[in-house]
Amino acid sequence: MKLIAIRKYFLIVTIAFSFQNCGWLVDIAFPLEIDKFLGERFFKSVVQGENNVKVYKNQELQNYVQSITDKILKSKEIRYKDEFPYKVTLLKDDDTINAVCAPGGYIFVYTGLLHFVKNEATLAGILAHEIAHAERRHSTKQLSTSIALYYGLYLTLSYVLGSELAQHAANLAGLSTNLLSLANSRSAEEEADEFGFRYMRSTPYYPGAISEFFKDIQVWRKEQGDVQDTNLPLEKYLSTHPMDEERIAENERRLKEAKIPKPNPKSFFRERYRSKISQYLGEKAE
Repeated sequence: MKLIAIRKYFLIVTIAFSFQNCGWLVDIAFPLEIDKFLGERFFKSVVQGENNVKVYKNQELQNYVQSITDKILKSKEIRYKDEFPYKVTLLKDDDTINAVCAPGGYIFVYTGLLHFVKNEATLAGILAHEIAHAERRHSTKQLSTSIALYYGLYLTLSYVLGSELAQHAANLAGLSTNLLSLANSRSAEEEADEFGFRYMRSTPYYPGAISEFFKDIQVWRKEQGDVQDTNLPLEKYLSTHPMDEERIAENERRLKEAKIPKPNPKSFFRERYRSKISQYLGEKAE
């Protein structure tokens, strides 16, 4: 019986590694319930303070960021808006410039990003990009090998140890990846940029507004020179979001191909954004 279990485990391991580079296979083999389970589990761990992050409890600010998200969700191209909650949670960390959309549509926005961004449209572009990661199931695809191995280990240990002990053992070898620091591949970033751009086209915002964020990153990099310190705010973002000139050029290409004219300054909603951030968040502490 144990030999059969081991053979089954190695079969599952082989299948698991086949998921690694086959995103389409994950879409077929992994139901959306997997995304929902991962996202809900991670959301609860964040709320309980298990990931060394602190939830920023400010309902007015949360409602404001959620209202921007809701404008993006009106896009007809967002397939899972009725499946995923796409709920915004604010994280208190002025030194982290980042936003993450976990599997299942759980959106986390750091206060550091809200301070860094200069207008509402740019924040919307970043949120649309993150929503695209959830829609395209990028984190689930990255974790697919771990997910398959987790269940393979559980099934195998159930044969060998019994279900109760197997559960404890499987938990120890389970999905311990911190989704807040899960790095995205170049292809995933390119796809999220593409779909995020599509989502933005149905909003009142300038669709290419995320370029403002890219340009601000370039300015920040020049100011830093050759200094590389993972504790610097934007280095944390860049460690999980590959950034290069090609991505910036691709954004400009999309605007040109879609024949989108130069932006009307009003489509960035700068004054409203600064007013809301000043009112609800205040100035960043130096």
